[in-house]
Amino acid sequence: MRLLIVDDEEEILHMLRRNFEMEGYEVTTTPSPREALELTREVLFNLVLTDIKMPGMSGVDLLVEIKRINPLANVIIMTGYSSMTHVVDCLGQGAIDYFVKPFNDLDLIIRAVDQARERIQRWRAAMGVER
Repeated sequence: MRLLIVDDEEEILHMLRRNFEMEGYEVTTTPSPREALELTREVLFNLVLTDIKMPGMSGVDLLVEIKRINPLANVIIMTGYSSMTHVVDCLGQGAIDYFVKPFNDLDLIIRAVDQARERIQRWRAAMGVER
């Protein structure tokens, strides 16, 4: 399953890529939310992990645009700037989960992504879609 990870911190991108590739995901990473939008127009990503605070475009704006391109996308938000306003805004715009950096337990994020993958697989099976 394809997973897009968007974060302007290269260390986060590398760490998440390595972990999710070990879990069997086909991972694409970018530090640029604008590039992420171009990628989502070219490739169907049903799973997206994105930071909120990035140069050029916020993760909330990226979330809105991704959901416009693919309403069934499962978007998980990551941020080092947690506030209830961010949580409510992201969940209200369609994010399925929200994690605060630094990550205390990477397994929680992996489980959230795995649960989203299982949900997507159930939808595909119910609709008779192979991939």
